[in-house]
Amino acid sequence: MPPLPPLQTTALVAGVLYGALALTLWLLLRRRHPLVPLSLWVAGAVLAGVALALLGLHPLLPAWLGAGLVFECLLGAMLLRILALRVELAQPSRPALALSAWLLGSAIDHAASLLPQPSVRLLCSAVMLVAAALVFARHAVALGRALGSRFGHGLAAAESLLALAIVLRTAAMLLPGAPGAAINPAWELVAAVALAVLAALFGNLGYLGLVLLHSRAAEQTASAVQWAERLRREAAEDRTASLRDLLHQRDALAGERDQLLKLLAHEIRQPLHNASGALQAARATLGELGADRLPRASERLQRAQGVLAEVRSVLDNTLAAANLLGGGDALYMPDTALMPLLQQVLADLPEAQRRLVRVPWRELPGSAELEAGLVRLALRNLLRNAFSHGGPAVSVLIQCEHQAVPPALVISVIDDGVGPPPGWQPAAGGRPRDAAGRSPARGLGLHIVREVMARHGGSLRLQPRQPHGLVARLVFPQQHSALGAAA
Repeated sequence: MPPLPPLQTTALVAGVLYGALALTLWLLLRRRHPLVPLSLWVAGAVLAGVALALLGLHPLLPAWLGAGLVFECLLGAMLLRILALRVELAQPSRPALALSAWLLGSAIDHAASLLPQPSVRLLCSAVMLVAAALVFARHAVALGRALGSRFGHGLAAAESLLALAIVLRTAAMLLPGAPGAAINPAWELVAAVALAVLAALFGNLGYLGLVLLHSRAAEQTASAVQWAERLRREAAEDRTASLRDLLHQRDALAGERDQLLKLLAHEIRQPLHNASGALQAARATLGELGADRLPRASERLQRAQGVLAEVRSVLDNTLAAANLLGGGDALYMPDTALMPLLQQVLADLPEAQRRLVRVPWRELPGSAELEAGLVRLALRNLLRNAFSHGGPAVSVLIQCEHQAVPPALVISVIDDGVGPPPGWQPAAGGRPRDAAGRSPARGLGLHIVREVMARHGGSLRLQPRQPHGLVARLVFPQQHSALGAAA
């Protein structure tokens, strides 16, 4: 086998160098970079090396491995590396478009080879390679700008050298009076060696630099995300700790409040109890006196006992409101029997008032969903208001009925007293007011009733009764459509 000429030997060495550098790039980056763009780039670089090797071995190969295959390899190499750069830029790769461009270029080159003028084929090949080189350069520069590096410009220049060499050689062969054989072989050898080495080295090294910059940017982004996540987690932990401390403080304050209420109840109830006992003892002592002095003294003692009973009732009302209405938790409303509840309410009244309250027991529903302690407190306040403001001859009717739509229990406290003053109209919140805006309902009574109904999700409705009196309706919403059967 005859030795290869220097130009072909140089092309063969450049092709081997090109492929070796591409495989080295693969070994360095295959565990650090996405495989799709890396595989496209390495395949394109290897294909370019194959084209240079075929050019160097041209004298020893059959004719079908000639210039046409070299052109197809060079064009395919350029298109594969363009696809790799598009993937690096996060752009659609469009492999179908690249394959169509390669098939079209190969068809044009093959058609031009059938023409009798060889210059036409050279010109077509040069134009297509220059076009591919310009597209490649544009993508390389765009990637360099995206990463803030000049590696893209170097990569574009290095990968354009081979196409430039082909263009210069084609132009020299097509100039009139300057055939290719007339070009100085020494100059052509030096130019070919320089262009091949530069393209092999700076092309792959430029891509390596871009990949390392891309990896560094990705690592910085991941580090920033980790720091942001760490800061969010620490902030969430701080908020959780703050809420936990607030909950502990609330529980401690609630415990202190309960202890203070118990102490207050004991400190106030005990003197009242002692005073009541002293009055009873005084009344018993007066019984031993003469009958002419007993009625007047007994009346005054009974009035004093009534005052003490009223003070004790106000105290119980206030303490019950603080205990039952002070909590912010959801209210537990079990199914409660209504007859025992109303009997307890009546038992809270003095005997003289209890005889003036009428309850239609036969029409009473069996049970309802409510909190018995709060409802007992509300009904006791409504009855006290009726007897306090209804006049001396007032009587009270308590009715319980089922409301079908929406499901609710309605408890009505109806008195036949003097009723509200002229011009009275109910205001927002259920507090009755007269025409001058004054509220005849004094004290904690109705305020506690409204709070009880708010905790139940219900309402207090006040309206005048004809011909005189007042009707107070407590509406308790029910979860189930039917209340308990009548007692």
